[in-house]
Amino acid sequence: MNRCVKRVLFLVLVIILISTVSCNGPQGKKDSKELLQGNIKIVTDMEHGPQLKFAANRFSETYKKVTVDVITVKGTDDNIKSILDNSKYQADILTVNDSYVKHILSAYSDKILKITDSVSLYKNILLSNKVNNDTIKGSIYALPWDTCPETLIYRKDIFAKEGIDENNIKTWNDYIEAGKKIKKDTGKVFMADVSNYNSDIFLLLANQLGTSYFNESGKLGFQSQKWSKVMDIAKILYRENLIKDFSSKSNLINGLKGDKIVSFIGDPTYAKSLMNTYSKDSYKWGIMKFPSFEAGGNRDVSVGGTNLIINKNTKQAKLAQTFINFALTDDKLQMDLLNKYGRFPANINIYNLVDFNKQVSYFDNRIWNLFAEVEQGSFNINYTKDFPRVREKVKKILTATNVENKDFKTIMENIEMSLKSNLKK
Repeated sequence: MNRCVKRVLFLVLVIILISTVSCNGPQGKKDSKELLQGNIKIVTDMEHGPQLKFAANRFSETYKKVTVDVITVKGTDDNIKSILDNSKYQADILTVNDSYVKHILSAYSDKILKITDSVSLYKNILLSNKVNNDTIKGSIYALPWDTCPETLIYRKDIFAKEGIDENNIKTWNDYIEAGKKIKKDTGKVFMADVSNYNSDIFLLLANQLGTSYFNESGKLGFQSQKWSKVMDIAKILYRENLIKDFSSKSNLINGLKGDKIVSFIGDPTYAKSLMNTYSKDSYKWGIMKFPSFEAGGNRDVSVGGTNLIINKNTKQAKLAQTFINFALTDDKLQMDLLNKYGRFPANINIYNLVDFNKQVSYFDNRIWNLFAEVEQGSFNINYTKDFPRVREKVKKILTATNVENKDFKTIMENIEMSLKSNLKK
């Protein structure tokens, strides 16, 4: 073989190698992004609409030929069948509250896309209790969009003026005594709460003790010693007029005007709403974990969260799964959602990021790190398929008036009797 032929063959080989590398390297990845195209629709509630629109826009910036439409409705949990059937909306992805997941999966799993295989590479970086709640018979049908660790957000300036050192508040009895003093001296509302299904004071206190409506065995647990402790604290809070219930987050945040509220129960979205609404009041506010029931007891509480499910009727299953993967694993998106909306990630890798652990000047505290400690230290809630139905019954009986004026043992017995007959139907 002469020298010229060898040179030609060598050049051909080089060209082939360059082409192979470019197809398998960064350019190949770019091509795969450009190949992904189409349109998907997400149906969610008013609270999560802006968050998912933000994620959708970020996704479309990465995948240029993809459009993600976000439709916001009053609520999805009670309209799940019509949404899955596309009788109201053409939904590829929809959101479901933690407390409804098992109920919905037990009734409509045949209408929901099973995603066990597609999430196998990243499911282990998500909060395991959330993924377990999204799983039935070993198959994963949903993934957690967010989670809701709870804290007490308080007026540190009022505490200081009253001579109360928040570092000395270890138990609920300590907090109640501080509340009595502040209430007597100022006449202000000592503690505010929103009485919805994620921040109901009874469920929050029960979670702190490691229980809920159902115990670990899935049986009703209202006559347990733990619920007796819950009712003891709740009775004092209502009897001493130390707690005020608000109907919504916006009402509570608006109620902070005029310095009438000293503290309130809040997850990360509340903290962010406070920062956005009262940007000049940073010197006033502090944040701390719940007091424990007894010295050295648990102070971590987390109730609620939202999950993403894919409609089995979707014609864009791959695109929907790619969006969820991106929405839950992209570091920058996770931090932007947290800093913009207070949406707290279920991706535990985010808790190790430098930006996540920075001081938040408004509170002069590493509050995201604090919320992460609360989330990871809290007890799991045993959500069962009957959880939503039980909650509606309980809400009608566990009212402020009943708790304040009736014997709690009688209330508990009546609740359990009512629920047992109801669950048999």
